[in-house]
Amino acid sequence: MRKRQQMVGVILALTIGSLAATAGAQEFDPHPHMLVVGVEFNEAGAPIGYQTCVDLAAGQALPVNTQHEHLHFGTAGQYLAAKADSYVVPGAPFPAPFGTPLPWSNCEELIAFFFGQ
Repeated sequence: MRKRQQMVGVILALTIGSLAATAGAQEFDPHPHMLVVGVEFNEAGAPIGYQTCVDLAAGQALPVNTQHEHLHFGTAGQYLAAKADSYVVPGAPFPAPFGTPLPWSNCEELIAFFFGQ
């Protein structure tokens, strides 16, 4: 249950969290991204399922530019979440909201962490 709550926290912080205001000025180490499609949540807001996960850019880092910032913090990420229950999730070495590096760097590790698969 704690892992699921962490996923919700990470997703919220990356799509609509308070980091959005400072994201443009902050520099991040290159990191991979995963697109998790069709996330299902229970009544408590914990993720309980998903349709598929795709390692974007073949697991390579995306260029840090305006589009990249939108996927993490802006309109594109918010639209994916609101309209498709889908999320672009960064991987290690991207820092979690409190500075701890994320413990996944690809879809296999991300799904195992949250869903135990």
